[in-house]
Amino acid sequence: MSDTQNLNVSNKDWNGAYVPKHTAKLIKAGIENGTAPFIPNNGQLNPSLIFNVNTGHALEAKDLIPVILTKVEKGYESNAVGTFSTMNKIGNSVKENEKGVFYNFKGSDGEYHHSAYFFGEQLENPAAFAEHASKNFKQAQNLSKETLVIASPEVSEYLGTYVAACKSGAKVEVTPEIAEQFKTNILAVAENELKRTNAEKNPQIPTLSNLLFEVEKKSSAIVKNREKELGIETKPQHQVKKQERKQERSQSMSF
Repeated sequence: MSDTQNLNVSNKDWNGAYVPKHTAKLIKAGIENGTAPFIPNNGQLNPSLIFNVNTGHALEAKDLIPVILTKVEKGYESNAVGTFSTMNKIGNSVKENEKGVFYNFKGSDGEYHHSAYFFGEQLENPAAFAEHASKNFKQAQNLSKETLVIASPEVSEYLGTYVAACKSGAKVEVTPEIAEQFKTNILAVAENELKRTNAEKNPQIPTLSNLLFEVEKKSSAIVKNREKELGIETKPQHQVKKQERKQERSQSMSF
């Protein structure tokens, strides 16, 4: 699985499609190696919050899934990540030869660009980063006493509930039967994403980008609806995300 963190990317691959393919490799490897955190281990699911130290809020699903897979693979304990430029801004630096987890963002030019998230363990001064992260944490954990139940093996429903738990502090449960069917479903998506050409791909299988977009929407709706049931007021999600994207673009270093 080490090659997923040290890919040689050609110019023709360096576009908006690169990151989903990289995420597909991480998903496939994580499931095959038994390290994917969204698959039960001894009947237990352990959701993990990972937030952007620059904004203080949880990563979106398209970034959270590859980041959390990398966290488990590498054995990192950090629950915060930051970009290369963010690290420099707070007076820290990334160790030589450390590879980050790539993500796409759309720049003011309307084009896709790439940047990477790094964990505290990848920095010269992890303790200083952890202290900064703790002071900037803003993600609401309003469902810390709740348990969310994954009721469907459909990819966006399954991961939507899992991501909702990661973001909100909730626990999450799933039956072995649903988890096994989900593994089959998500592997089909990942393997289709990794086909060399569009002609080889099954057009009936949704792209990973589209699925993770749906996962993000579903996770936000699950948290919002449950908070509403509990009578908890939170800032509208679209306002939070709009501000996060504005801050991240100002900090990101494109390649």
